[in-house]
Amino acid sequence: MNRLWVRLSLAFAVVTLFGLAAVILSARDISSDKRIFSFLRAQFERNNGLASSLADYYRVHQDWEGVDGLLQGAQATVWGGDRRLTLILVDPQGAILYHPEPERMGQQVDLQLLQARTPVVVDGNTVAYLAVLPKEQSEDSRPTPPSLPDPNPDLLQEVSRFLLQAALLAATISLIFGLIASRGLTAPLNRLVEGARAIGAHQLSYRVPVKGSQEFKEVARAFNDMAAALEQAESLRRNLLADVAHELRTPLTVLEGNLRAILDDVYALDKEEIARLYDHTRLLHHLVDDLHELAQAEAGQLPIQRQPVDLAELALETVDLFAPMAEEKGVDLHVAADQSVNISGDRARLGQVMQNLLVNALRHTPSGGRISVRVAADTSTATFEVTDTGEGIAPEDLPQVFERFYRTDKARARDTGGAGLGLAIVRALTMAHGGSVSAHSEGRGKGSTFRVTLPCKAGSQDAQRD
Repeated sequence: MNRLWVRLSLAFAVVTLFGLAAVILSARDISSDKRIFSFLRAQFERNNGLASSLADYYRVHQDWEGVDGLLQGAQATVWGGDRRLTLILVDPQGAILYHPEPERMGQQVDLQLLQARTPVVVDGNTVAYLAVLPKEQSEDSRPTPPSLPDPNPDLLQEVSRFLLQAALLAATISLIFGLIASRGLTAPLNRLVEGARAIGAHQLSYRVPVKGSQEFKEVARAFNDMAAALEQAESLRRNLLADVAHELRTPLTVLEGNLRAILDDVYALDKEEIARLYDHTRLLHHLVDDLHELAQAEAGQLPIQRQPVDLAELALETVDLFAPMAEEKGVDLHVAADQSVNISGDRARLGQVMQNLLVNALRHTPSGGRISVRVAADTSTATFEVTDTGEGIAPEDLPQVFERFYRTDKARARDTGGAGLGLAIVRALTMAHGGSVSAHSEGRGKGSTFRVTLPCKAGSQDAQRD
């Protein structure tokens, strides 16, 4: 009973029963209300002018002899004999002047019992009354007892019977339709329940069929989008666990091996060996910090201290910081920045974005190469761009360069290639500022360009610095 389709079916049934009851009551009222019948009789008599024809007849003949033919013709032509109505003519004293049954001729009737009697007026005098009666009143001007039903029902009874039959048919069809409609309305909900149970059972590839009304289609699409997001998140989680385990295994193995060698007196416990162990602990600490920061950024929980930042000034400071490393490696580091590029952001986080891009460029640019940094702005966006003439990126690697632990050179070790988190952090921090980052390269050996786009409000004239 607590199923939605059952409740809908019951609601349809209740509405149908109320409608059926209203039709039944209306039919009974029509069949029992003699005022309606009297109104119909009076309307018919006036419209057909039978009383006027009788007055003309009396005016010509001065009596009612021979009027039987006129009234029998009216009875047969208009009402179809005595099947529905009985036509009688009485004088002002109540004596029957015409009756379809000859034996009733001359009998007295109470004029008060003749509903909607129509007077026949000649020269201002009422000479007779015309009355149209239901057949059950034709015998003695009184209703026929219920124990003697008339085998020929009157018109209103037939109308009532037709209304009842039509109401019963409509009720049956309505109930069937209500049952089908209720099951159809609840079918999408049942599919959503099945989908929720499948997702709860970790069947993240399950998708709900997009069917039904527009509202159910939107709910199904939203459910499928949620399932796809959960499936992607689960895939990322598994990959992250695998990558973290892989990345932590090497420094932990080195630490374990060196410590074991020291305990076995293979290595002497001197400052040089301790410094080597300390470097590996710093590498582990840095890796853990990067992973924590990346997880916070992707979860939207990374604290961003927004303040006015001049992106051009920050770029110049960052380039100055990396100038000695570029000079030591023999790489020409060049910067071109607008005089003032004002944005709202976290200065430390944006500085980290620039540093990670420059570290990546220096790592992949050989001696004699060139790195160009450009900062520009228009009316709505600010752009920070790092272009190098280094190793470049293969087309198949471009879509993955911002993924965690991804290295375009699979043979590059961690000590020379980093942990593979720098570009992932760049993307996460950029998105946290409402911006976007992209990578472009013509292929291996043709250099690469990384472009960060951030929302801003102002830009100004170019200034060059080498």
